[in-house]
Amino acid sequence: MLNTGDRFWKILALGLIVVLVGLVIYLGHSTAELRARGNYQANYSQPASFRAPLMKGEDLSGNIYWVADLVEKALPFVVNVKTSTRPDAGSDAKADDGPGMYKELPEGGQRWGQGDSFEWFREQFPWLDIPEPNYQKPPMQGVASGFIVSERGHIVTNAHVVQGMDEITITLSDGREFKATLVGTDNLKDIAVLKIDARDLPVAPLGDSEAVRIGEPAVAIGSPFGLEATVTQGIISTTGRDPRELAMEMDARRVKKLIQTDASINQGNSGGPLLNARGEVIGVNQAILPYARGIGFAIPINEVKGTIEQIIKEGKISYPGIGVTVQDVTEDNHEELRIDVTRGAYVVQVNVGSPADRAHIEAGDVILKLDDVEIRTTDELITEIDRHKVGDKVTLLVARGGSKDKLKKVVVVLGELDLSEFRPGG
Repeated sequence: MLNTGDRFWKILALGLIVVLVGLVIYLGHSTAELRARGNYQANYSQPASFRAPLMKGEDLSGNIYWVADLVEKALPFVVNVKTSTRPDAGSDAKADDGPGMYKELPEGGQRWGQGDSFEWFREQFPWLDIPEPNYQKPPMQGVASGFIVSERGHIVTNAHVVQGMDEITITLSDGREFKATLVGTDNLKDIAVLKIDARDLPVAPLGDSEAVRIGEPAVAIGSPFGLEATVTQGIISTTGRDPRELAMEMDARRVKKLIQTDASINQGNSGGPLLNARGEVIGVNQAILPYARGIGFAIPINEVKGTIEQIIKEGKISYPGIGVTVQDVTEDNHEELRIDVTRGAYVVQVNVGSPADRAHIEAGDVILKLDDVEIRTTDELITEIDRHKVGDKVTLLVARGGSKDKLKKVVVVLGELDLSEFRPGG
């Protein structure tokens, strides 16, 4: 006979066994149902991750390591650019170029300033063999960034990075170094294309900067302050920043708008890529505001795709031009210019030997039409000229001396614009 205590524990044990069996049957049934739906995948090797809703066309996995995954693919096509100049011999240097030199004041007094340190001694002691100074301009060095755009070794960076430099050294992400040659530059767009002797290089995919949205993620890779392979991440702050807001020179041939981002861009990032979340280049990092923090700017890639392609193919970029300096005519300034017309492009200067000079256009003339298109501003004139190619003939309607009564049609054969006259980046 079982006493009351023994009977209680046996009933409790039996109850627990029944509960456990039921739990096992339930879990087995749930797992089988998940497998049948195709939503279950056992994977114990991957860390847990949070999924986020994907934007239309987005191909990211949605995990928290998306930036790391992007950078792993992008770093191989990002390069470090080092530039330097050779010291200039001082045979043509002026005597007042050296430091700490003696000069006379107009009143006859004397001071130590710019000039030749030994000039006074030569004058006082002509029999002494004091050598002439041989000044040298010290070498300059710079550091910037770039990205590979062809398997044959073409690299894009900013034109202002390489301007006036004698030697360019490219360091790839795997540590290899190459001396680069300058293929060509576009000072108006601030773009340069370099070439290294290498093959089968990883190429940066070029995206569509017109599709960029304010607020979408952005990643910048470059060498700020010479620190290679530095990655910063942020968002697109705006897609159409007017360069004139940054006190940059502007005309119709230059970059018309800039991408603004809060991904940190510092000195040395110039020429490097700004990437979207798919790892595509949407901009060429160009500028920062020296008085602000966390604000950077990039040239939209769509504005320079044609430039890059033409430089690679032809070794240079060609813009048509007529060889004049012009300014806008307005209601406010036409009286000051002493002209009758109130709209048009006023010719300030005509370059000697230019297409305009050969067509007998003169300073003081006002260009009113190009072919059948009315010209009201200098930007309109530049825009219409840019619709043509070097060597094309255009007909200009000109007000000679700005007079409405002296209209003249002239035929001009468009020449090639001298880009050396323009400062890169505005």
